[in-house]
Amino acid sequence: GSPGSLTNGFPAPQADGNWAIDKNYRLPYVQVWNLNVQRTVPWGVVINVGYSGSKGSRLDMVDAPGRTATTSESGVYYDYEQATAFSNYNALTVSARKRLSHGISLQARYTYSHSIDDASSIGGNGGSALVVAQNWQNLLAEESNSSFDIRHQVVGNFVYELPFGPDRHMLTTGWLAKAVENLSVSGTYDLATGEPLTPSYEAAASDVARGTIASLRPDRVAGVPLMKGGGSLDNWFNKAAFASPADVYGTASRYSIPGPGTVSVDMSLSKTVRFSDTRTFEVRATADNAFNTVQYSGIDTTVGSQTYGYVTSTAAMRQFTFLARLRY
Repeated sequence: GSPGSLTNGFPAPQADGNWAIDKNYRLPYVQVWNLNVQRTVPWGVVINVGYSGSKGSRLDMVDAPGRTATTSESGVYYDYEQATAFSNYNALTVSARKRLSHGISLQARYTYSHSIDDASSIGGNGGSALVVAQNWQNLLAEESNSSFDIRHQVVGNFVYELPFGPDRHMLTTGWLAKAVENLSVSGTYDLATGEPLTPSYEAAASDVARGTIASLRPDRVAGVPLMKGGGSLDNWFNKAAFASPADVYGTASRYSIPGPGTVSVDMSLSKTVRFSDTRTFEVRATADNAFNTVQYSGIDTTVGSQTYGYVTSTAAMRQFTFLARLRY
């Protein structure tokens, strides 16, 4: 219909729409629980062991009714949204924190977690485009790792106040002591396995017309290791592990390809000069990705693409930031 105006009011509905929603749609909900045990051990170290979990119910599931192995490309499809999906998340966390003493503070947290869902409308293969369920007649086949499933992760931070200057252990007198007093090194680190990726085919014209992508997946070849010979720039995973589907619907799961992990360390060197009780001057130099570690950030998992299986992008390399601040 034509756009609404003061003369024609609201437009007439389209004869063929491309979106529908379950008339009995119910709002989703999430249940969350956690348990933590904390204990202080010698040397001022606080240990925490925790378990957390969550269960999502009535989550959004979007499928495309009418698409079958024999349906022609010219068929009229539409996206159908309903509240039938679920999610399940469990995590074990162990953390240790050493309070600042003798100029040293340390903190580390390890998390083992696993998240699964069949909510195909969550996440996706890129951008804001929607990924609908592959087979509207078999929605259970969408159950897989969640798009944000990171199995192992270690994060933490540290502070080291260098022992130089008056009332310290080294270089307590002289001009050099003044130059290096109140000097500290600090940083954060993040070491983690990668988020999983979905093998898929380039979206058909009918999918693109509805604003969706990557709905159809290949078959998973039984007995072929997924990562054998992988991990390189031009062969991140074993492409032989996937094949053209015998039917229009492939057997490969969503988010079944391990993505690139994270190795990130940021560090800062700072010095504070105190002029009085209320006036200080701080100089700080910060290095993001301090060790200039190459971080792969994109993998082409579109079957048939010229760069299928290739690493297509990387995260930012080392960057320096300098800051000077006067407080008064």
